Amino acid sequence: MEIKVIGSGSSGNCYRISDGTTALLLEAGLPIKKIKQGCDFDLSGISGCLVTHEHGDHAKSVRDVMKSGVDVYMTRGTAEAANLDGYRLHRIVPMVSFKIGSLKVLPFEVHHDAAEPVGYLVDSQVTGERLLFMTDTYYTQFKFQSLTHIMIEANYSADEISDDPRAHRLRRSHMSIENCIELLKANDLSRCSEIWLIHLSSSNGDAEGFKRRVQEA
Repeated sequence: MEIKVIGSGSSGNCYRISDGTTALLLEAGLPIKKIKQGCDFDLSGISGCLVTHEHGDHAKSVRDVMKSGVDVYMTRGTAEAANLDGYRLHRIVPMVSFKIGSLKVLPFEVHHDAAEPVGYLVDSQVTGERLLFMTDTYYTQFKFQSLTHIMIEANYSADEISDDPRAHRLRRSHMSIENCIELLKANDLSRCSEIWLIHLSSSNGDAEGFKRRVQEA
């Protein structure tokens, strides 16, 4: 599974994944020019775009992505909240899987201040790999087996935001590094080869520190 970070954080999120047969975008929260640049100015090889929720840093360029010929997948609640429609828009249902090329996708509920947010579990029927993509949620009630790749939010440290006026929202809408580590410990990592820490807060995050804490754990 090849993973490319085009953008990550509150300024905009977009990632490209591929199992060598099917390539997808995860999120469309950057200007379309940056998304195209991250795909070598060719979106013809992108089979779909999965969007987790309607906030601008995740869905800003959905219309432009569809205009570029890429089908977009999101929940009905997300589509309605973002006022999106069109024949390239596919409304998905949490816990109901679907296929895009060689990839099987299972959306699952997450907990964020959005209309109907989801995370995604992506299985490659070519390589046998399994990717967990989860962002903008403060916890999950699910456990996952046989993960080979994990892309998970590590937004802030709970120990460092006590005086931040945004602390209450962060605690109820984003994943702390502490919760991230507990989630990783609770899941099956026996086959895991990569963990990507994504959506780091520019003001409350510590990239090297978070990386070190996960490695130590």
